[in-house]
Amino acid sequence: MRGFPRDGGFARVAAALSAIALLVVGLITLDLYRNPIPAFPGGAQASPTATPTSVVLGATPARSEIATPSPKILLPGTLVYVKDRNLWLQTGTRATELTISTDGSAASQPTWSPDGRWIYFIDTRIKSASWYNPDDGSAISEYTLTYPVLCRIRPDGTGRQDMLSGLVRSGSLESFYWIRQPSISPDGATAVVISDGPTGPGLVGSADTVLHLVNLQTGKLEPALPVRENPPLGQSDPVYSLDGSKIAYVMEGRNGADGAPGIWLYDVETGNARLLAAGYRGPAWSPDGRYLAATRVSGSALDVVVLDANTGKQVGQVTYDGFSWAAVWSPDGDALVYFHLSSTVVDMYMTNVSRSGSQFLFKSEPNLTEYTGLEGDSRAAWYIPVPGAPAAPATAGSPAASAS
Repeated sequence: MRGFPRDGGFARVAAALSAIALLVVGLITLDLYRNPIPAFPGGAQASPTATPTSVVLGATPARSEIATPSPKILLPGTLVYVKDRNLWLQTGTRATELTISTDGSAASQPTWSPDGRWIYFIDTRIKSASWYNPDDGSAISEYTLTYPVLCRIRPDGTGRQDMLSGLVRSGSLESFYWIRQPSISPDGATAVVISDGPTGPGLVGSADTVLHLVNLQTGKLEPALPVRENPPLGQSDPVYSLDGSKIAYVMEGRNGADGAPGIWLYDVETGNARLLAAGYRGPAWSPDGRYLAATRVSGSALDVVVLDANTGKQVGQVTYDGFSWAAVWSPDGDALVYFHLSSTVVDMYMTNVSRSGSQFLFKSEPNLTEYTGLEGDSRAAWYIPVPGAPAAPATAGSPAASAS
């Protein structure tokens, strides 16, 4: 078997969060297998989607099957986030469960299509598999295989589809490659993901988990983008700018010879990449493309800041507590939501954003969720319909929603 897989972004965030409260213990368990078989993935079947379930709000800490929005904030548009291996939608003061885990599957890392008609996510599935074990007299060994599938689903819970499976078959033997952190291009035709997958018959996969494009019409994984990395740490946190001209991402680094993680910008037209700011991760574009919300990494402390997207200069700081990360902008550009750790519980906070000259002003709101226990390694995603644009399908739990 080849070397173990490495997902630098997840590893770095996990290390920082575990240092402050063992947050990521139990958030997600990933089998440490790499795919040595240079072949296209097989077509795994989608898990069934259950009827979306409305939530009855309560005042006690939420059970695994309940997300508890704050009744104090009427959230515009719809947020999607992850709790207990399932996708949840929150709008107004109501939360609804969009997916239900089956056979041990786990949904994670959701993102909206730009038109709001799809939610893309990673569905991690479990199956029994066989492996040729050269360390045991070339015996065929049985083991439990965990593999990712890039999926999409309508916000009303219908139309679920598998777009790209990381499951790889060679005869009766099976393995997998990584697919993580999708972001969708403005035209909806392409996703950028973090992967180490093979890209054609007879080709080996990437040495590390790095940037790849996925053609969403064909379901084909394209070769790794030709950008520098710090082997074997790879890259993480890719996100398209709203005009599609750039991809912001993190090049992983160690505190030491390799340096801290840094946010880089990849120019889609020229193929050039440049360092924007060192010591940050989790970039999120503002709607006007002028700024990036990001997580500043200071040892084990994580705080939400705003960077100038051209110079990389930090122009605002949202939190000072060391327990906040993974901010996303409101599509209207007037608010940020982010994860916050309180004791051992992850909830979502919100702050309003305004400008006074060149100065950013931040006004905190009550918690968006209360004692909910969200999965902090899957960034939330926010969609607000554009006035005059064609309506997206109804969200789960609305009168027009139906189950698949």
